Amino acid sequence: MLDLIIKLDVELRIKTVQRVGEHAALYEENSYAGLIDQEIDHVLGGALTEHGMVELNNKFYRYQCIVETAGKVLYLSSDGILLDFYKQIFQHMSEGVQIYDRNGYFLFANPASEALEGYDSLAYQGKHLLDIYDVNEEYSTVLTILRTKKPVANRCDRFKTKKGTTLTTINFGYPLFVDNNLYGAVVFESDLSVLKRLEKRTFNLEAYIGSTVPDGQAAMYTFDDIVHQADNMKDVIHFAKKVSLTDSAILIVGATGTGKELVAQGIHSFSSRRYRPFIDINCSAVPGNLFESIFFGTEKGAFTGSVSKPGLFETANGGTIFLDEVNSISPEIQVKLLRVLQEKRFQRIGGSKYIQCDVRIISAANEDLNALMQQQKIRMDFYYRISTIKIDLPALKDRNQDSLLLAQNFLCELCKQYSRELLTIAEEVLAVFQQYDWPGNVRELHHVIEYAFNRAADDASIVTLDCLPDYLRPLERLGCITQPELAAKVYATEGTGTFDEHMERFEYELIFQTLAANDGNITHSAQQLGMSRQSLQYRMKKLQLYGS
Repeated sequence: MLDLIIKLDVELRIKTVQRVGEHAALYEENSYAGLIDQEIDHVLGGALTEHGMVELNNKFYRYQCIVETAGKVLYLSSDGILLDFYKQIFQHMSEGVQIYDRNGYFLFANPASEALEGYDSLAYQGKHLLDIYDVNEEYSTVLTILRTKKPVANRCDRFKTKKGTTLTTINFGYPLFVDNNLYGAVVFESDLSVLKRLEKRTFNLEAYIGSTVPDGQAAMYTFDDIVHQADNMKDVIHFAKKVSLTDSAILIVGATGTGKELVAQGIHSFSSRRYRPFIDINCSAVPGNLFESIFFGTEKGAFTGSVSKPGLFETANGGTIFLDEVNSISPEIQVKLLRVLQEKRFQRIGGSKYIQCDVRIISAANEDLNALMQQQKIRMDFYYRISTIKIDLPALKDRNQDSLLLAQNFLCELCKQYSRELLTIAEEVLAVFQQYDWPGNVRELHHVIEYAFNRAADDASIVTLDCLPDYLRPLERLGCITQPELAAKVYATEGTGTFDEHMERFEYELIFQTLAANDGNITHSAQQLGMSRQSLQYRMKKLQLYGS
C-alpha cells in the first residue's frame, strides 16, 4: 500500500510530496511542506539508490525509485517497514505461529514453531496441511477454523508428521478476514516446555506485582546482605552471581561459620527461581530411617500410621533445595538421591506413580569431599552430580580486613534491635580481633560481639577489653607489651627443683623468647613452635605468661 509519492527534478531536488492511499487522511496538510526544494540525498542521509529506507517526520518508509523523463519518482510505503517489524516480533515469540491460506496451504511459520516440530518452513512452502501432517480433518485446528470461520481455543492436538514423529500441542487459532472475506487462518501452538515457561513468567509477574513470596517462605538473604570488602570474597560473590543464572548443581565448600547458607540463599534470590520455594535442610540432623520419607513423601498405608504427605522434592518444585552438611549423607542414601537428580522424577514411599520434579540442588560441605571419596564415604558419581560448579568460601582469617567491618556491622544491628544508642569498638579490641585466627569464622565473631554487647554497661558508649569473653583475654596486652615487662615475668633459671619445675621453667623461657622474637604475635609464634594457636594460648594461660 502506497503512502507517499515524491517527485524529484533532474537535480534530484524534491518538487512535490503527494499523500495517497487509505492513510492519506492521517497526514496533516502541511506536514511535508518543509521537504520542498531539499536535495534528496540530504533527506535520506545518504546517496539515493534504487530502493531503500527513509525516516520522515518520525515515520519509517520503504521507497522504490523510478526514473522518468523529467527526473525521478519515489514511491513510499510504511507497510513494508511494519512487515519487517512483524517478522521480527514473530521471531521473538515463545509460542509457535503458523499461517495458512483459505484453502489450507502453508504460508508462514516462525522459528519457535520450527523448533517445536523440527522442520524448515521453506520445505513446507506451497504444501497443503494434509500433505504435511497425518491429521484427522474433523479435529485439525486449522481446518476447523477454515470450515467454521470461527476461532478455536485451547484445543489439544495430537498428530503425526509425514516423517512419523508424533506431536502433542495446545493450540489457539483464529480466522483471518479482509473486508469480511476469509483469507486464511493463524494458529498459535505450545507444547509442555513452552507452557512451563509461560507459567513461570506469569508466576514471577504476579509475585513481583504483589511483592509476595510463596506461602511459608521467609524473607531470603541476598548478595547485598553479605558484608565484605576483601578481594577474595568479592571474587566469590561475582562468580556466584554468574552461576545463579544457570540451573547447574552447585557445591559450596567452606569451614564451619563461613556463611555457606548465606551464599546459597544469595544464589537462589539472584536466580529466576527466586519466587519459588527455598528449602534448606541439615542432612546431619535427618535420621537415616526417615530420610526417604522426608525427601520423597509418603502414601497412606505405606507403613503403619503413614499418611499421604508430600516430600521436600514436591514442596520445592520449581525452586531450590539446599543440602547443608551433605557430607553426612550415607552412601546408601546417596544412591537414592542420585537417581532423582539424574532422572528428575521419583516415587513417594508406598506410591506407584512417578512424580516429575524441577528442583535445583545447592549443597554445602565443611570437609574435603575428595578425601571422603578416598575413604569411600562419598560416592564418586554422587560427588560429580552435586558439584557441577564448586564454590570455595574463604575462612575469616583469610579475609582479615573483613573482621573489623563485620564486627561493626553486627554491633550496629544489635543496637538497632534493642533500641540502644550506637556503641563503638575500642581500638585495643579491634587489635585483638585482627590478631585472632577466628577458628569459628563469621559465626564465632557474631557470638563474640553479642557477648560483648551484653557485657557492656547500660550507660557505656564503647566496647572495651573487659567486655570480651575469657578466652580472648590472654591477647589483650599483645599490642603494647614491652621487652622489660616480659623480662620481669621470666622465672629464675638457677637453683634446685623437681624435674617438672625445671621443665616448666624451660617451657616458659622457650615460649617467652619465641614471642619476643615475633613481637608478641601469637599466630607467628605458634607456627614457629609447630603447634596450633589454641595450644599456645592454653600454655600461656597455664604458665601465667601474660595473666588473664
